[in-house]
Amino acid sequence: MNQKPLFLAAILLLFAILSGGCTSAYSGEESFVLDAQSYTYYEFPMLEGEYLDMEIMTDDSPVDIYILDNENLYRYENLNYFEYDAYYENVLSSNIEFSAPYEGNWYLVLVNNETDDISLDISYEVY
Repeated sequence: MNQKPLFLAAILLLFAILSGGCTSAYSGEESFVLDAQSYTYYEFPMLEGEYLDMEIMTDDSPVDIYILDNENLYRYENLNYFEYDAYYENVLSSNIEFSAPYEGNWYLVLVNNETDDISLDISYEVY
């Protein structure tokens, strides 16, 4: 009896299981203070079609939120015209879901336009 087809089938099955189980899913949470008249960003490497779920809470001071790709973050930081994939204005508390339209690095930009510092709590999950 030839064991070669059975061995090959076992290897292919193992490969299919391992490749299907390898995702870029990750999560995190953080509490921090965003200085007045400043911004910060989080970088999320994502595959096309992956989701970013976020929960953001402030100390009742509004923040603006952009979701940008690599090129538009560069433009934003250099005070050039930029385009965003999502924009949320004057957020006090929000749950946000974003689906990556293509593979790459995506940036959650948090902007404090206020004259006072803002305390924020953020949690996220990419899946």
